[in-house]
Amino acid sequence: MGRTSVVPAKAEIHGFLVLLIAVAAGCAERPASPARGLEGRIWDTRAERFVSEDDLVRRLREVRFRLLGEVHDHPAHHRHRAALIRELGAPGEIYFEQFDRDHDAGLREAQRAGAGAAADALARAGLLDAAWQWPLHRPLVEAALAAPVQVRAANLSASDARRIARAGKLGPQDAALAGALANADWPAARESALREAIFESHCRVLPEKSVPAMALAQRARDATIAIALAGAAGSAVLIAGNGHVRRDLGVPLYLPHGATFLSVGFLETQPGEADPRDYALGANRVAKYDYIWFTAPQPRPDPCEKLRKRPAN
Repeated sequence: MGRTSVVPAKAEIHGFLVLLIAVAAGCAERPASPARGLEGRIWDTRAERFVSEDDLVRRLREVRFRLLGEVHDHPAHHRHRAALIRELGAPGEIYFEQFDRDHDAGLREAQRAGAGAAADALARAGLLDAAWQWPLHRPLVEAALAAPVQVRAANLSASDARRIARAGKLGPQDAALAGALANADWPAARESALREAIFESHCRVLPEKSVPAMALAQRARDATIAIALAGAAGSAVLIAGNGHVRRDLGVPLYLPHGATFLSVGFLETQPGEADPRDYALGANRVAKYDYIWFTAPQPRPDPCEKLRKRPAN
């Protein structure tokens, strides 16, 4: 998600588009998780086994695109991914969901200022405002600058996302997006799963008639991110919400055919779900991620309580 975000009970929903409401990111404050055996461990969803961080880094080095998810307000997720960037050495350009494509030129200009480019300068150039809770993402930007690699913008602009969500269709200026969506493997089951995820991410109080248009805007964002990645000269890293990096619904569906990639979801453990397989499968029984890095839940207030008090539209 991002600037206006709500988090449902499932932590992997982070990254799905929210346009109608603005509340603090997070889900209900939870007691200590009963899934402590998972926290701090990395699960290979295909091999169905735990792997080490070194194993994960080796695998990431073998592919062109490294898609690293997050729960946006979770500091540990940012620290872990900053460490991965450092361990990858020269990971190629690093694309951030948090920066809109409209601000990519400003980011590049800020970095042309020299080796002394600072994280705060990039945040200003990319208009990374308080809605993203800056400086939470500072460790990632600093790791990229230290690599040193180019920090790039990946996201569809907020104004274009709103335009698409309000119209419920793409406009004449969206030819590239229309082509990307048309070429993606998108059966009815995927559309249904995305709509359900968006409805769930709005605490199930969203007017259902608005969900199809919001699903289209979400797909437009994923396609925009994929187009940005495809423009990288070589390898690239994506920093984005878990919803965006899902293999079954997100950015991977719009990457160039044949491109090698790995998706890593950074998920909070959930009460009553102590088996890593509980987190693995998504739409069409497709694995959501290649790897899942489990962390403890981040305590936060319940935004759904505030939403449920809003008058219905």
